[in-house]
Amino acid sequence: MQQKTTQLSLKSYLDLNQLLSIYRGSHEENRLFSLSQKKRDSVAILLSWLEKNLYRVTSELNSTKYLHYLTIFSSLFGFIALILGFSTGFALLSYSGSEPVNVIYLLLVMVGLPLLSMLLSFLSIVFGNRGANFFAHLSPLYYLERVVNVLPFAKDIELSSLPFSATLSKWIFLQRVQIFSFLFSLGLFLSLVIMIISKDIAFGWSTTLQVDAKSFQALLATISLPWREFIPSAVPSLELVELSHYFRLGKHLDSNMIQNADKLGAWWKFLAMATLTYALGLRLIFWGVISYLFKKQLKKEFLSLDGVSKLIKEFQTPFVSTQSHKDEKHLEIKEKIIHKVEENVDEEYQAILGWNFSDEQLLLIEDSLGIKAKIKEPVGGKNSFLDDKKIIDKLKGDILIYVKAWEPPTMDFMDFLEDVLDNSSIKSVNIAPLGTVENQYKYTKEDMEIWLRKLDSIESDKLGVVNV
Repeated sequence: MQQKTTQLSLKSYLDLNQLLSIYRGSHEENRLFSLSQKKRDSVAILLSWLEKNLYRVTSELNSTKYLHYLTIFSSLFGFIALILGFSTGFALLSYSGSEPVNVIYLLLVMVGLPLLSMLLSFLSIVFGNRGANFFAHLSPLYYLERVVNVLPFAKDIELSSLPFSATLSKWIFLQRVQIFSFLFSLGLFLSLVIMIISKDIAFGWSTTLQVDAKSFQALLATISLPWREFIPSAVPSLELVELSHYFRLGKHLDSNMIQNADKLGAWWKFLAMATLTYALGLRLIFWGVISYLFKKQLKKEFLSLDGVSKLIKEFQTPFVSTQSHKDEKHLEIKEKIIHKVEENVDEEYQAILGWNFSDEQLLLIEDSLGIKAKIKEPVGGKNSFLDDKKIIDKLKGDILIYVKAWEPPTMDFMDFLEDVLDNSSIKSVNIAPLGTVENQYKYTKEDMEIWLRKLDSIESDKLGVVNV
């Protein structure tokens, strides 16, 4: 059983591409479908058309195979990224008591690495597909995909056969990078929380570079800018920075640090907020931007699939175009005018009836001729006498009845017409003989003469024959 396709996604993109390769419908079918939809947006109509016709694809959907591959790949690497972040955090936070945990190591991984990753993603966007291909080679994800593609589950689908352009592939790759980077940082954050809860860690900072405590504190204050007004305790003070500065001279720590070891744990608030802000929060925002741009590109490529432009044109173009929409001209019956319409009158009907027409055919006729009414009802055909009687009873005003010109008027129709004329609420009844769709609803002279002779037998001032 096929799943419903109600919104634009990789699934609907792949499904439409596969469906169009085997079925595109006729102009009449496609126009009728669009008329039955209340949607105006081309993408929304295409998705509804896809949902209606996807059953025609009898083989396994490419989207099913690809999404199965993508789910396994994403789950596998997502789990690896989370565990890797977890392990990295535990390694960086390992504390034996002989020396403090260096804050600079943690800042490089918790802040520097995410910012570098987002910078590379940004450069991939700025420099186009070639730039994206270059920066992709700097990501472990690129090489992991090559390894995963040789696994059994990846052989079920030929990725090169999918209709992804280089641009769309770039956005898919960038989306994955953001998700896996977020999971890596989430692992880091969880390891920090667990270690802070379970151990008493002393933090410090040390670097070979000639950086004094005041300069380092200014840097930390800049990093803390997003939260320092709300959580000032998560901004390291100059006193804490000076106190936690240590030098690797031999195997012993400064006696002053040892005496104030209990204060060195205050760094965890800063590290936690830095990770939440830059590695997680900023990554989510960046992922949202990437997702928006991805959907924008997906919509563009969805509309540029082979066959889509023709399909949209058929949705928007009337199936039958009459030569001109002129005022209705009533026809003569043996030198007698049954009904006369004044010149330059744009007549509006309260109801349009279609004798032996379906609802779908009435939609196409309305679309082609441009004549509309509040009530449109098929009569005759499959309708019972009681069904038609109920319709007649609710009619009033001016009525237009479409008949098939090539079908001679039957007694059933004549009885129906008399019932319509007997309705005192009806002011006028105009009969419009129509030709076949293939002839653009144009009747033949012979067919019209048959209808005129038959209708001439009915004496009623309400009755008229019109040429639409």
